[in-house]
Amino acid sequence: MFIRILHIINNPYGVTMMKHWKILIAAPLVAFAVNYSFAGAVNSGVPKGWTANGALTTHYESGLDTSQGSKEQPAFFMVAKEGIANDDFAAITQVVDATAYRGKTMHFTASARHMGELGGYEFWIRTIDDKGGVSISSSWARKSDTWEAVRVRLLVPANATKLELGIGLRDKGKLLVKGTTFNEAQANNPVTENKPSVATKITMGPLVTTIQNLNFSE
Repeated sequence: MFIRILHIINNPYGVTMMKHWKILIAAPLVAFAVNYSFAGAVNSGVPKGWTANGALTTHYESGLDTSQGSKEQPAFFMVAKEGIANDDFAAITQVVDATAYRGKTMHFTASARHMGELGGYEFWIRTIDDKGGVSISSSWARKSDTWEAVRVRLLVPANATKLELGIGLRDKGKLLVKGTTFNEAQANNPVTENKPSVATKITMGPLVTTIQNLNFSE
């Protein structure tokens, strides 16, 4: 056995084989390094406090991207996978008790960027009252080459029981969102409102304690 091992080491073909082994070992290490650097900027999943809706977990990918925001306040993204249907949509929402907002005009704002020739995105505030009545205000837009300001405003009915904030992506493309806020609106802040698209396809989810994680830090 000892003689055969010496023979392989002294064989020039054995040296060639050693070179091939080094290449095979090095390749996975390079791939690991690339994946690790990508993972450092992007964390997949739905932000804490938000609920996935539509086909978000099946036909779309989502997560937080620090390269489009910061480590403390990353951008949230949703992006369509290959082969989705034209009527697919994805969204994140959170629903709270509306009592604290009754009679107030609430303002939902953010910075958004939509990439891709098809599809579009929607932000909305929606309430339901003690008689089942629904009030909704939404903002709809399509492709934007730069970050765009999004503003949605709604006067919350005096008998509202639930309030929902929603961010949706319809059809194809990629949506990036950051700088989200939810505050009582000032009277001199005009807002363009549109007929809702994604919002009406979603059933309100369970209540959470309070609006949370608007900056997508978790």
